[in-house]
Formats: sequence, C-alpha cells, structure tokens
Amino acid sequence: MDLNLVRVFVAIYEMKSLTAAAERLFVTQSAVSQSLAKLRATLDDELFIRRGGVMAPTSFATSAYPQFYDALTAIERVTGRVEPFDPATTTRTFRIALSELGEVGWLANIVFEVRRLAPQAHIEVVRLETETIADQLRQGEVDVAIAPIGIPGDLERTLVKKQAYRLLMSAAHPLVDNDVTTEQLLKLPRIAVPSDSGSDQLESIQRGSAAYREPAVVAQHFASIPPILRAQPDLVAIVPESIGAGWAKTWPLVVKPLPFEMAALELSVYRRSTTHDQDILDWLSRVVLRAIVALPEHFETITGGN
Repeated sequence: MDLNLVRVFVAIYEMKSLTAAAERLFVTQSAVSQSLAKLRATLDDELFIRRGGVMAPTSFATSAYPQFYDALTAIERVTGRVEPFDPATTTRTFRIALSELGEVGWLANIVFEVRRLAPQAHIEVVRLETETIADQLRQGEVDVAIAPIGIPGDLERTLVKKQAYRLLMSAAHPLVDNDVTTEQLLKLPRIAVPSDSGSDQLESIQRGSAAYREPAVVAQHFASIPPILRAQPDLVAIVPESIGAGWAKTWPLVVKPLPFEMAALELSVYRRSTTHDQDILDWLSRVVLRAIVALPEHFETITGGN
C-alpha cells in the first residue's frame, strides 16, 4: 500500500475530520477525500462514517489503526534520523495543557528550559480540562499535558511527582498550636476548590462522618485560598503539600498533617499519541520532565502583598 495512504488513514482516525487531517498533512481536503476513496477500495471497507459532525471509524478501522499506527511511527522515527529536529532553529509552537496550579508552579521552569534550548520556539498554554484532554492529546491539539488526574485510555504517561495532602490554616487560627483531630477538622469551616483532583476523595471521607458539614467557601481558583485564610482566620483548606509549603513562605499560614489517611496526589506528564513529529515530541517531553523534576517550584509567587 502507498505509504501516503497510511498517513491519510492515521490522520483521519486521529483528527476525526477530513479538514483537520488535510491541515495536518499540508494537503487539500479534496486530496484527502481522494485518498480515502482509494483506501476504501483497497481495504474493501467504508472505514469512516460521518456522524454528528465527525468521521467515526468503523469496527474494521478501529482494529486496523494500532497496526497502521505502529508501522507509521517506526517509519517516522527512521525518517526523523535523516532530517533530525533542531531545537536551536525551530520556530514551532508547543502547546502544553496546564491546570491553574500547574501554570503557577511549573510554567516558568518550562519557559526557561524551552527558550534556553529553542530560543525561537513559541509556547502556548491550553487550559487543562479533564473532560476533553484525552481527545486533545490523541488528536494532536495538545502536545503535552501536566495533569494531577488519571486520564483514561492508553496515552503515554510518566509519573513525576507524588505528594501527600496537608491541612493549611492561618497563623492566627485558634487551633494553630494544637494537633487537630479528625472530629475537629470535619467540623471546621473550610475552603473547597472543585477542580482539585482530591476533592472527590475528600468529600467521600467527610460525608462518612456524622460531623460532616458543607464547605463554607467554594472557590474556583486555588490562588484565592491564601488571601481568604488571611482575611478569615477561622477557615482552613486541604491542599497538596508542596503548594501549602510554598504559600507558607510568604503568607502568614501554617501547614499541618491531616489526622486521617488521604491518597497522595500523583502528578504525571502525558504526551500526545499521534504519529506526527515523534522526534519533536521526544524532545519536548524530556524538556518538560526536566523542568518539573530538576527545577524549583514557584507556588510562593502567589505572594502575601502588603
């Protein structure tokens, strides 16, 4: 089979659109349509059927994709050695999905590392949305995602950090000098952030107690927590350890252990699973991993002000 037909098949499967596949391959939509017609005739299958605005794969296409993907990936890696990616001269835009805390804590490191090695490259941050990030990675809309969540599917993932949750309170809180018991903590008015990956787990723990009470404040952004705790010292929050420690450097806040078990936060780097630009993805993944693991975090940049 013509290798270009394999590229078209993989592009349509991953992008779920003839137009998007054409843009990826730098050809016209008409050329993609003609290639699809040849594929259908060669493989004796409809392959893709338009449903709800997307090109949905048939069962045959779904079963064939892994073999085409593996073959094309191997070929792309070989050809990449012939014309290797050069970070020093690339003007490529790298798209990285980050949560609010990911942007605060690690974006400065990533920018530093990318610009040090690829000074003409561009970085575009995409807001991390748990409902869509898997499709964005598979379709090539995002190159790398830094996610404290379990993204479903077979995406390539590297676990980079694992940390416990801690209790965060004002230095003026009435219990700041005491060991806080589970019963006391469950009765304390607290700040909750629904986007936190541990929020469901925390709610489950609390709802299992007769002392459960609804959060006093539900905030949309973690950055809201330090000023609220300073202004309302009777409130508390439960946050990942490194975040609380960073804030405690510049805010009048205290980090304390939790009186109950709570599963640790697991932060992973996910990379897109498309066959396109494998050597570039290899390089970007290494740079992002180094930026997160080897350089200091920046959570203290949410400062206490005057």
